[in-house]
Amino acid sequence: MSGQRTRRGRATAAAAGGLLLAVVVGAVGYTVDTVKDADRASGAPVWTPPGAPTDDEKEAPATGLSGALVPYRSDGWTRGPDLGEFGADAALTGAHAAALTKESLSDLPRSQRKELEKEIDRLHITGVAMRSYATTGGLHSGEQTGAATLSIVLTRMDRRAARSGASDRNEAFESLDVFEAGPSIKGHKNARCYRLPGESDEELDVMFCTASQGDVLVSATAEGVRPFGAEGVAALLTEQLDRLGETGVAV
Repeated sequence: MSGQRTRRGRATAAAAGGLLLAVVVGAVGYTVDTVKDADRASGAPVWTPPGAPTDDEKEAPATGLSGALVPYRSDGWTRGPDLGEFGADAALTGAHAAALTKESLSDLPRSQRKELEKEIDRLHITGVAMRSYATTGGLHSGEQTGAATLSIVLTRMDRRAARSGASDRNEAFESLDVFEAGPSIKGHKNARCYRLPGESDEELDVMFCTASQGDVLVSATAEGVRPFGAEGVAALLTEQLDRLGETGVAV
């Protein structure tokens, strides 16, 4: 049992580790297992009290890729915890995102690192937008759920790379025996979600979702206490993919 728990913890940490690394490098087929030493270990989510931002915190309406992210709302998904050094709501230029991703490869053998750096350049990343959400849980759409956090990362790149990136990452999760299929994403056949098994004795649940919409690779990571609102996460991801199509950002 301890061996199974260790493998599960290692795979979960690998899949969760390094949001940017998982999204961008994942797009070139860099599997989940290769980021097992990422600096973000699986563990209890850090909760941020929900609530609308104060007048001092309000910013001008986001545009471009950031403007396509699902906005916060006071009656549901509010501002979540910081995404590492980037805060809860951030946007990066393509050059910045590519540079950070290359930095994360520093521990790899030189030959492998150089090849991956070339692949990253071939993606033609033009921007990254990310946002973190939180919910205190409760009764939502007839489903009793616990508190949870969710992060969504949008990476704009070559259209073909976005599509193959989503496929590669979903295949990586499919190959891990510690996850099971999550809820389907209505209207988006290429979107997939994977979560811990329902019979798991873990106090926390985690779910990873990946999809592409035009030239945007979409990655979502949710963590929460049981009972986990997987359907609520799927609904927000569906809304996110719908918004990308409606706003024309991904066209």
